[in-house]
Amino acid sequence: MLMRSTGLGRTELEGHVTGITVKGDYVIIAMKTTEPVKWQVRIAADLPDLLSMARLLVFSLKGIKFFIVQFFKSLLLPFKKNKGRVKPEDF
Repeated sequence: MLMRSTGLGRTELEGHVTGITVKGDYVIIAMKTTEPVKWQVRIAADLPDLLSMARLLVFSLKGIKFFIVQFFKSLLLPFKKNKGRVKPEDF
């Protein structure tokens, strides 16, 4: 996973999701950045946030196209970290 923050300028962070827990009305998504710094990052998302993400990712034409393309790519290329992945230039 790639991340950027406006507070870090053009610095690009690499990391991965390490866990998901539920606290009260929020889903806490824990992430660990690995490059260029090692940070623990947590995201608290409530139901409207999660529904928005699902709607944007699963129920949009761009999201559906993404899943279909990635599915067929995974059949053609053995899954290895960053092999065959095209990094976005600016996001």
